[in-house]
Amino acid sequence: MKNRERTGLIFVIVGLIILFLLIYFSFFRKEEETETEPAESVITAQLPSGIDSTATTTGERQRDHTQYDISQEAAHKFNANDLSKMAEAFSERFGSFSNQSDYGNFTDLKIFMTDSLKEWADNYVEKLRQENTATGYYGVTTHALTTTVDSFDDKAGTAKVTVTTERSESTETIGGGVPYSQKLDLNYLKVNGEWLVDGVYWDKQ
Repeated sequence: MKNRERTGLIFVIVGLIILFLLIYFSFFRKEEETETEPAESVITAQLPSGIDSTATTTGERQRDHTQYDISQEAAHKFNANDLSKMAEAFSERFGSFSNQSDYGNFTDLKIFMTDSLKEWADNYVEKLRQENTATGYYGVTTHALTTTVDSFDDKAGTAKVTVTTERSESTETIGGGVPYSQKLDLNYLKVNGEWLVDGVYWDKQ
């Protein structure tokens, strides 16, 4: 009788062990696999629909090394607007000078003049030097206000521009004097493909 009870107890114990193992492998093992799932899989599952998880990132994309070829650009054609800007800069430099700078404004601008105007500039500067009897400072400052292209014929190579300026004469101190308005008429000639000043005329006050 005791042997039967002992045998029955053994069967009960073995059955409990088997039941415990089944419960462990069925539930606890599954939870461990879920917790150790690769992070990449979780991230991929959370991506919105329509996004390819295998697509390369910004840093992985191949760069386009196509170089810009400036020679393929159409050459800029000189126009009246370009001439207007040239005339504005010329008039400000031409109309600003002082006896202390030895009238360098005229000689500095000779590269923008025709041969005939260069000759006039040389003679005019020599005349100013001879007539200059001032012992102190004397100078004129000129600022361009507006520029008008009166005519522009690229084919004929001729143009006329009027620049309205504000000028002021200074004696003893630089920047003094009462400002006044004066117009400057410029005649242009196209020489060997380059626009040069051929005539300069200040309106009389």
